[in-house]
Amino acid sequence: MKQRYIPFLLLALTMAVTSCVYDYNPQLDGEGGYVIVEGDIVIGDESRISLSYSWSLVDSLAAQDEKRMAILYGSKMHIEDSQGGRYENTYSFNWGSLDYPYSSPVGVFDMRNADPSLQYRLVIENSKGTYASAWSGTMDAGQIDSVSYRISPDKSTMAILVSTHSPGEGGAYYRWSVNETWEYHAEVNALYDYRLTGPGTGEVFARTEDQRTYRCWTSGYRPEIMTATTDGLVEDRLVNLQLYTLECHDERMSVMYAPEVVQRRIPEDAYRYWQVMERNSHDVGGLFSAEPSELRGNVVNLDHPEELVLGYVGVTTVTRKKIFINSSYIQFYRRTIQPQRVLDTLNNDADYYMAYRLGKRPALDIYSDEGAWRGYEWWPQNCVDCRWRGGTTTVPEDWPLRYSCT
Repeated sequence: MKQRYIPFLLLALTMAVTSCVYDYNPQLDGEGGYVIVEGDIVIGDESRISLSYSWSLVDSLAAQDEKRMAILYGSKMHIEDSQGGRYENTYSFNWGSLDYPYSSPVGVFDMRNADPSLQYRLVIENSKGTYASAWSGTMDAGQIDSVSYRISPDKSTMAILVSTHSPGEGGAYYRWSVNETWEYHAEVNALYDYRLTGPGTGEVFARTEDQRTYRCWTSGYRPEIMTATTDGLVEDRLVNLQLYTLECHDERMSVMYAPEVVQRRIPEDAYRYWQVMERNSHDVGGLFSAEPSELRGNVVNLDHPEELVLGYVGVTTVTRKKIFINSSYIQFYRRTIQPQRVLDTLNNDADYYMAYRLGKRPALDIYSDEGAWRGYEWWPQNCVDCRWRGGTTTVPEDWPLRYSCT
């Protein structure tokens, strides 16, 4: 490789590892790949476990795909308790015309009636062997006192904060995940649309309220590894701990943003594991700059204990708290500068079909200064349909009907 390309390669690797390990398949030197397990056994709730598989630099593309398919889509998962109880995977994966019931990279387990006094472990069976997490008892999640936000003095960033406590002295270890939902809008609220009525012909029609594609909602989860401890503190309490930040140009903040913070208390060895993962996710050397012994979680291949498996499966309860942040109230969001658009004003039926074929849609009425109707303002479809950016027009059940001053 020529020397001048090395800085660009390092930059690309750095960008790839700044998010959580589970959002990509890392490239590893050496033979074979690594099984990666993500998720927790959540007592009193639905538990979701997912598998991914790293690939090796020495493998060909065909070998990578073959191994990935064999491990991921050939894995069967279940949860066991210390009294011999068994919880089966209720997730059914569909692969084209073939159905693989309970054999997929995803496991969903109904643990709502599980006994918190017992110990539990995850078991995974595939062609590489039988994997199992360590037997663990249930850890109470503690209480979330508040979820809040703090805007930087220059209003360029917003920090999402959590305050929490548990009874007793300091010495507890916490991990958080965040499910986020946000509302965003199309560039223009189109009052009209166009539909085909025959070969080469169509008509403009007025949209009803439920046909509007101006408001959309989408959801995701934060990729950051978020942990903290009260070890060394007099009280098991954290106040306004920063979990992550958002930029003022982030579309999540354009209308209304709703982070749901999910809290777990974890044992010390789990905390140490996530600390290593977090540290290495920010190292230039990449995720695997640590020694393999440092990266080991609590999942082991029982048939081949020497195999490195990534992931820590805890047994815990969770507590949740969600807030709704109204951008119009806090005046935080700053829209990036958009290029000046040249829009078409059409009032001839013969021109509508061609505009439609070019990916444009009628949006608004245009009137002259004297008030005479001149035609329809036609916009590119992605400017009038918010679904083009991946969201849905279905309003979340808990979304505020009216914007509050949160």
